Amino acid sequence: MSYLKILFILIPLCFCLGGCSEQPETTSSTKSERPVVELVEKPEAVAAVVSENPVGPPQKSEASPTELVVDNAVALVFELPEIKAWSDYIDQKSQGKVHAAILTTAKEPQDIDGKQYWPVDFFESQDTHMHRWESFWVRIDGKEILVDDLADGPISLQEWRDQKKPLERIKS
Repeated sequence: MSYLKILFILIPLCFCLGGCSEQPETTSSTKSERPVVELVEKPEAVAAVVSENPVGPPQKSEASPTELVVDNAVALVFELPEIKAWSDYIDQKSQGKVHAAILTTAKEPQDIDGKQYWPVDFFESQDTHMHRWESFWVRIDGKEILVDDLADGPISLQEWRDQKKPLERIKS
């Protein structure tokens, strides 16, 4: 059932993001600056899209000292070195035609082994579709990020780095 819910959210989102990815070219001396996350509210989801024209670093929302809001979870994932490298790689390989996107479909944290986590996904946003590269789980206190391994379930960030070697994915 949750699979259908995700499809229901992603299909309209893909059309929206695909139609919004065409932006007029601008001449800017800040082209070397790293793209930043831009939050876009959707009826059934909160989407974060990596912007081509950054205006500043991702902003963290104010929350209780012990609990992250979803915006903060997205910002934590965006700060991972793998995500920064993957975002740059996608932009460079496509010459700016394809963009990285960070998306979460949950309005509430999800339970994994008795702890609450925000699901955060990293996508490559094509004109006609989105390709998921990786799924993350950010604990609501911000002290742990898990990676959703399809074979083994959620694994620690360090296990993922050691076993899957995510930066090898972008070596040419």
